[in-house]
Amino acid sequence: MGFAGQYISKRKGFSPHIVERPAENLRYIVVIPVFCEPDLHKSLDSLWNCKRPEGYAEVIMVLNAPENADAFIRETNNITLQKTQQWISNHVDPSLRFFIIEEQELPIKDAGAGMSRKIGMDEAIWRFNIIDRPSGYMLSLDADSLCDPDYFTAIEETVNHNPEINGFDIYFEHPVSGSEFNEKIYQGITEYELHLRYVNQMMRFSGFPYAHHTVGSCFGVRADVYAAQGGMNKRKGGEDFYFLHKIIPLGHFTDINSTRVVPSPRESFRVPFGTGPAITKYLASGSELLTYNVESFLALQKLFTIIPLLFKADSDHIQTLIRALPASLIQFLESHNFKGNLQGVNDNSSSVDSFMKRFFRWFDAFRIVKFLNYSSAAYYPKIPVTIAAKQFLEIKGYGTDNQLSGAKELLVMLRQIERS
Repeated sequence: MGFAGQYISKRKGFSPHIVERPAENLRYIVVIPVFCEPDLHKSLDSLWNCKRPEGYAEVIMVLNAPENADAFIRETNNITLQKTQQWISNHVDPSLRFFIIEEQELPIKDAGAGMSRKIGMDEAIWRFNIIDRPSGYMLSLDADSLCDPDYFTAIEETVNHNPEINGFDIYFEHPVSGSEFNEKIYQGITEYELHLRYVNQMMRFSGFPYAHHTVGSCFGVRADVYAAQGGMNKRKGGEDFYFLHKIIPLGHFTDINSTRVVPSPRESFRVPFGTGPAITKYLASGSELLTYNVESFLALQKLFTIIPLLFKADSDHIQTLIRALPASLIQFLESHNFKGNLQGVNDNSSSVDSFMKRFFRWFDAFRIVKFLNYSSAAYYPKIPVTIAAKQFLEIKGYGTDNQLSGAKELLVMLRQIERS
């Protein structure tokens, strides 16, 4: 039955697409959703040019489309299929094999990034299960993303050093200059990446223990963990965020900063939100990107600081601690039945450590986003991302000078902070 037999048996109608048996020392499978991607070969070239790891690797592309796809999408997909099949026949290496799966009649209600990523990852689980390799890793990449030549070897070095790693995110850098896109797109992606890094750093500063980037083209998960957590979801967008925030709280999740993925900064209609839609919105607005106010994170920090004090505390003490919080949090917690949920966490915790873990399963990343949106609307309006980034640097003691006046300079600084 194998380590993932139970998971696979629950997948109604699952049937493997790839007939070739996996190599016995297969250790990494890259999964790439492909939808209306005429330049897929660039990503494949990037992977092909990687230094080979000791464990063998495979790349599974899921060429997908909804059942109601228009003629342009179908034509683009068919051309991509033909070109990719030819590319595969010209690139033969038993240590790095490429496969393409066709799923071009997906139900409208399911068709999207989550479903296509799930198809590829479930195929990967099947292949790892055949050779009973629970310690294999599935790597998620996008069809318009590139990777550095040490992509596989950096991942291998990390997991060899710590075999207990459940998952990881991989350092990324969008291109912020060049001739492939117009200057407005480069400016937009600079501000958007600055927003991502600012939010991640402020989440960490607030004391949230599970602050990591959740970018679909830049993560990996161990095969047995994927199966145990019920696999990828079918969300049309944000599937990476929802999936990873099931994995991260399990622990043994790390950042791999020794290599790099380069996601595309292009506009996109492929998903409802994320990088592509953010750039489309930026181009339409013509104004600087806004992000969450620093005050929202400082409010969270005040809450997270008192969490250990709430363990087995009596109601009067809890009430005293809560009253000292900012009004934004008091109102938010009341609307989310904080006292009732806190009681449930306390009732099921025997130590401060277990209490903290249970608390952050309740006050998780999803609830934090809800608070950030609530506080932005009712208390702390969003501010330009460059102002927010400067305030973060000042809070952390890095200071800001005249050289850090623009988004690009601020982004370079935050990249250095995160990669170090």
